[in-house]
Amino acid sequence: MATTKPRANWKSESVDKTFLETCLHEITINGREGTSLKGSSWKVVGEKLKNEHNFIVNRGQMKNRYDYIRKKFCAWVRLRNKTGNIYNPITNTFTMSEEEWAAEIKLDPYVEKVKNAPLIFPELCVQLFEGVTSTGAHAWGPSSTLPNPADEFSTDDMDAVNFTQMKTEAPHESDESSSRSKHNERQGNSKRARKNTLDDDFREVGKEIVNVAKMLVENERLSREREIERLEREKEKEKENDVGACMEKLEKMGWGEGDPRYDTALLLFGESADLRKVWLHLKVPSCESWVRNAGRKFGLFR
Repeated sequence: MATTKPRANWKSESVDKTFLETCLHEITINGREGTSLKGSSWKVVGEKLKNEHNFIVNRGQMKNRYDYIRKKFCAWVRLRNKTGNIYNPITNTFTMSEEEWAAEIKLDPYVEKVKNAPLIFPELCVQLFEGVTSTGAHAWGPSSTLPNPADEFSTDDMDAVNFTQMKTEAPHESDESSSRSKHNERQGNSKRARKNTLDDDFREVGKEIVNVAKMLVENERLSREREIERLEREKEKEKENDVGACMEKLEKMGWGEGDPRYDTALLLFGESADLRKVWLHLKVPSCESWVRNAGRKFGLFR
């Protein structure tokens, strides 16, 4: 009897980070297949997880994780774009009442996932999913595999709309038949005139559709650029605030410039945001031992 493969346990942030970074790299190099990765790319992602984390998953498990994060990202984007400044980029959380959460969950069940656990690595998710999910799972974006709506309409298409007209001819065997023929001819001229007017109206409508589609695409592009700029500004501001808090705590230690402990702390602050967070969370008695241990790696302490 065939055994069922155990469910993958995606509990490690480092595994998720490697997973998202590798997916982004593969999409950048090899492109997408629909809203997901190509078959060859999934193989590369699986090898990366196995080699770096000894985390073994098959293609189906990776695709399920990818789709879960993408749908959660869609809900996160919709909440982030709500008015009222309900999103805190520093804590990556939303401030809403229980009634507001309940209303949003009715619209999108994945909002409950965002409520219970923040979206992992938002910046990576923006780069990975923005082109596909900026306005919906099947919406157009610069990296989308769907055709640009502005390219699907043209006035040439509207010119190609044809209206066929039946013409009735009768033999001119008598004055009565001749009269009927003239009457039919007048009716035909009138129908052709109405047809020409209708053609002109359709051409105008087609032009309006093209203009509206182009305007929507341009507005979406500008909105996406503004959002990326806003996230970058917030990131820089967060970094500045973070460094300032670290320096303020360092000055209170009383080590002074030229002290190896002082120089080591500065190196650690510039190394990464994670190290700055560790420094800010350490209690004062633990700061010196932490700095000394780290300083030995830089050769500043024996």
